[in-house]
Amino acid sequence: MRKEVVVAAAVTAVAVVAVLVRQYSRKKARQWRQTQRILRKFARESATPVPKLWEVANAMVSDMQASLASQEETGTLSMLVSCAASLPKGDERGLYYGVNLRGTNFLILCARLGGRNEPISDLHRKEISIPPNVLIGTSQELFDYIAAELAKFVSEHPPDDTPDASERERKLGFTVSYPVDQAAATSGSAIKWKSFSANDTVEKALVNDINRALEEHGLKFRVLSLVDDTVGNLAGGRYYNNGIVASVTLAMGSNAAYVEPEEAIINTEWGNFNCSNLPITEFDSSLDAESSNPGSRIFEKLTSAMYLGEIVRRVLLKMAQETALFGDVVPPELATPYQLRSPDMAAMHQDTSEDHDVVGEKLKEIFGGGGG
Repeated sequence: MRKEVVVAAAVTAVAVVAVLVRQYSRKKARQWRQTQRILRKFARESATPVPKLWEVANAMVSDMQASLASQEETGTLSMLVSCAASLPKGDERGLYYGVNLRGTNFLILCARLGGRNEPISDLHRKEISIPPNVLIGTSQELFDYIAAELAKFVSEHPPDDTPDASERERKLGFTVSYPVDQAAATSGSAIKWKSFSANDTVEKALVNDINRALEEHGLKFRVLSLVDDTVGNLAGGRYYNNGIVASVTLAMGSNAAYVEPEEAIINTEWGNFNCSNLPITEFDSSLDAESSNPGSRIFEKLTSAMYLGEIVRRVLLKMAQETALFGDVVPPELATPYQLRSPDMAAMHQDTSEDHDVVGEKLKEIFGGGGG
């Protein structure tokens, strides 16, 4: 009797397990189909076939023309005439210095230009973090800090010792590597950054502050203008090739600058471009709505490294919530905005291994799991 009971129990258990396995398999199959639906919908809505690209390009050109023809902003593009007075000719020689101001740090560098067809030599650079108390201070405190660090750098890498060098003021290149109106999240930021244009009174006041700080630290340098780093890239390209007429930045931000036929330098600020033809998905819309500047810099939010990783995180979060992609419990890290950085996303995208080892490692590293 006991034997029959055990056999019956075993058979029943096997039957129950078989039913549960079938149910689990059906559940996993449904979840996988839903995962695929989410992915296909995202791919379809974010697709950029050539006809759509032409629609976007035509809308951008129309916006550019309207903005150039008007004294007021008539579209989403600012089309600012840059503060930079001229571009290099390629025959510059000697040791040059520059500062690149970023969000929470700045880069000081110097390099020796050898003139046309000669390589750049004696390249030195130093990246310096800006202390929190300086970030929330005044613009003058920020420039004083930069000038003090520049003085140390110059003492380590002194300028050429020529008869007239000690008496001559040197031009100091000064670029800003982000859209200047997005610089800091705190209301007490040192500078309420904006995009500068020629004859901009704010830009001129800041340039005066910089030069005052340089003078107070005994530096014989002078900044003539503050420019966006895209304009700086255009200047660098023009040093190598006088035929270069445009530069595009695709980094944490996105922008383009070009030279008009009469040599005026135009900073498009195309990060703020928007039109009805852009492939905006539900994930782009939610990111924009929850950002610190909803409705602004739409093109940049679609294309720059600042936001691409966040878009992917939002897609993964929806899959995790609706299809248990990461298991029954959504990893808390997956629900944290900007937890997935664009460099991590790029590393996963480039993973060509059969088992996608890099993808698995990155998922575990960032979200604490390898996916379901």
